[in-house]
Amino acid sequence: MQFELVVIGERLFTTLSDKADEFEEAMRHLCRHTDAVVPTLIKMDHRPQFNDLLLQDNVIRVLLVEARDLSIVEIIQAMERKELAFLNHPGTSLPRLAPLIAVFDTPAVLADVRDLPELISDWTFLPFDPSELARRIHATLKRKNILKTKIRYGALSVVSETRTMIFFGNTMQLTRSECALAELFLNQMGTVIPLADLALLFKSTGKSTTGSNIRVTVFQLRLKLEMLTKGQYTVMSVYKQGYCLKQKTRSTIKEISDNLDARYRGSARFVS
Repeated sequence: MQFELVVIGERLFTTLSDKADEFEEAMRHLCRHTDAVVPTLIKMDHRPQFNDLLLQDNVIRVLLVEARDLSIVEIIQAMERKELAFLNHPGTSLPRLAPLIAVFDTPAVLADVRDLPELISDWTFLPFDPSELARRIHATLKRKNILKTKIRYGALSVVSETRTMIFFGNTMQLTRSECALAELFLNQMGTVIPLADLALLFKSTGKSTTGSNIRVTVFQLRLKLEMLTKGQYTVMSVYKQGYCLKQKTRSTIKEISDNLDARYRGSARFVS
C-alpha cells in the first residue's frame, strides 16, 4: 500500500530527510502487525489546504506540518470551518480525511492556544526523535482505522477489524467467535491451547462455554482454514488437552486437498 508522508516546512523536511533511515526502520517495526507500509517523503511548498486531507483509495497519507507560530493554527481552523461546510452540503458523502500532525517549535507556542482544531490529530515538538514520531504516526493511523491490525504467521494472517482471514491474497470471512479463536491460535502457533483457556476466551466474547459449542466453533474454523489454505494449515485436536494450529507437511497437503475436493463434490450433489 502506498504511504505518502507530506511534509510542510523547509526545516522540518530537512530534519526528517536526514533521519529518514531511522524513521523508516521504526515504521517497519511498528507495522509488523499491520499493513506493511514504507513512507515516501513528499515536500509541499504551499500552506495546508482542505483538499490535501482527502484520502484516495489504496493510498495512506499523513500531513506533517511545521508550526512556528499561531498563524498555522489559524489556517487549520479555517480549514476546519470549510470541512464543516463541505459535510453539511446536501448529497455529500462523508469523506475520509488524512491525519494532520503539527510540529511546534516549543511548548510555549501552545500557551496562547485555547483549543487546538480537531483536524490536528496529534502534535509534537522540535527537535523530535524519529522513533517517537513514527509511533505517533502509527498510533494516529490505527486510531482513525486507516491501518488495520494484522496477526500473521507466514502467509496466513487475521484482520481483527474486519474479521477476515487472509492467505496469499485470498480471504475468508469469520464470525466473531471464529476470529477470536484464529487470533489466539496464530499468536501461539504450534502450541496446544488448553480447553480451560478456550472456555475463558468464549466467556469473554459472551458465547456459551459448553464443550459442544467450543467443538462446533473449532470445527467451523478448521473447515474455513483448510478451504482457504488448501489444507496447508489446520486445527488439530489433542486428546483431553485442547487444540493446536499446525502447518501441514508437504507430503500431506495433496492428500488433504483431494479430500476437500471430494467433500465439495459430495456437497454439490446434495445441493443440486
